[in-house]
Formats: sequence, C-alpha cells, structure tokens
Amino acid sequence: MKCDYCEIVEQKTNASILYEDSDTLIVVKDMVLTPGQITVIPKQHFTIVEMIPPKLLQKCSLLANKVSIASFDTLGIQGTNIIIQNGLAGGQKVPHVALEIIPRKENDTLPLQWQPKPLSEVDLETTFTALQDELKREHKQQPATPEENSQLQQPSSESTSQPSSKPKESPAPDSYLLKSLKRLP
Repeated sequence: MKCDYCEIVEQKTNASILYEDSDTLIVVKDMVLTPGQITVIPKQHFTIVEMIPPKLLQKCSLLANKVSIASFDTLGIQGTNIIIQNGLAGGQKVPHVALEIIPRKENDTLPLQWQPKPLSEVDLETTFTALQDELKREHKQQPATPEENSQLQQPSSESTSQPSSKPKESPAPDSYLLKSLKRLP
C-alpha cells in the first residue's frame, strides 16, 4: 500500500489540488487543524526532510511562502504556522515529507505553543559543539557555491559568546544516513 501523499500525487484520492507542476503539489486536505490549511507536497517520495535535494526543498519553501501570503490576502488571517513534521518524534503521521501552512487568528486556541526551557551551560556547550562540528564536517564534504560560503561563515570568536569548538573524532561517513534510518516512520 502506498502512502497517503503518494495516493494524492497519483490522483487516486479526492484531494483538492490548488497547484501542480512537475515536482510539487499544493493541496487542500479534508482533515485540517484550521480552515484554509494547505499542504505543499513534493511529488517524489521522501520520508524525511534530510532526504530531499536542496533545490527541491528550496522550491517547496518558496511555495509555502506564496501560500502563506495568499492566505493573508484572502482569508483575513493574522498569522501562519509553517510546519514540517519530520520523523515519528516530530509528530509525522504520513511517511512523506510535506510542508503544512496553518492559518492562524488571534485567540484561535489552537495549541501550537510550547514553553522553552533554559539549558544548563554544559548542555548548551555540548549541543553547540556537536552541531558546529557536524556542520563543519558536512560543509567540507560538499563543494559550496560562493553564496552558500557567505551564509555559512562563522563569526569571529571575539564577536560571539558561544563556546569554542573542541576537536573531536569524526564519525564514519555513512553514520548520518544510518542515524536517519532510525527516524524513518
């Protein structure tokens, strides 16, 4: 059995398609959190966002932005949530990446708020260092365009209060993919 979104892509359901091109669909589903909720779906099946080629993810993000603008202009809303539920722990119910654009009005009582918790200095330093090291490792493996290089440059250590990076042993090149398999719904 195919996933629900693949069924929509193959037009085997009665989903209302607002837009379609060779790579994406924009649909109105029958089960939504608020009226006017729209879903941007890549046509090719990708289970988690890390699997999507960067150009397609960029295209989906731009479409989500256009849908959000159209929602403000036509539905009289005061805000939107643009959400990707990525992996089981992220609340993903359909094993196919999609961007949900959820129209919001003030005091709509939709429970999408959470209270941030302060991190201990140790947790902050550990998290920061691990992510910084991984981003540097990933960046070295892929040739970057000049635009990407300017976006990924780190501020000097004098201009940031973040902990400095400590050298660590890099994991095997396929470990990221193996880790992501554990997240597949």
